Amino acid sequence: MSKTTAPLLSFGASGAIAKTMVYATWKGRPYVRRHVIPANPNSSEQQLTRNTFKFLTNLWKYYPGSAVDAWKLFADSSRITDRNAFIKLNNGPLRTQTDLLAMTISPSAASGVIASAMTLTPGANQITVALTPPDLPTGWTIVQAYAAAIRNQDPQTEAFYEVVAGTDMASPWSIVLAGLVSAEEYLVGGWFKFARPDGTFAYGRSLQDTETPA
Repeated sequence: MSKTTAPLLSFGASGAIAKTMVYATWKGRPYVRRHVIPANPNSSEQQLTRNTFKFLTNLWKYYPGSAVDAWKLFADSSRITDRNAFIKLNNGPLRTQTDLLAMTISPSAASGVIASAMTLTPGANQITVALTPPDLPTGWTIVQAYAAAIRNQDPQTEAFYEVVAGTDMASPWSIVLAGLVSAEEYLVGGWFKFARPDGTFAYGRSLQDTETPA
């Protein structure tokens, strides 16, 4: 791939020419490359990646706003979308798994710290999530606590797209995730949103475990 300064003597060009050369711009830099048709061998490895990608893409559609905020802040540092950040972080760990235990429900963003402990208490079609705050950096305060539950399953089958989430804005930081399916295992995560001394926010990575509602 060659970088150009005045492609086609026009100081700007895009698109393909006779299926031989392609002109485009990447991060403000014009370049030209040979036109190629991508190979698509459809190998078993590619199928794993594609199936997991499809699962995560569909699951993201069911992510409520309370569980998206941390992904937005996380994505900002990488200059990608929140959805792409979610898929990028989870596709690799999940592609060879038959459950969701390797999934990250919510990432650390802006150096947020993880909760010290999480206690899950099952009930009738619900799970109560109790979070213990971590030791905070000087000047930091807790804004609110978040929790989410996702039906545990094989990401290669994409059988269920279910995300139940909730928040709590005061100690003792206890969140009830209701409306769950009885006797089905869920991956449950809990995390905190923090206010930093400079007025910006941070999110701790979700502390995670599995639980089954009665």
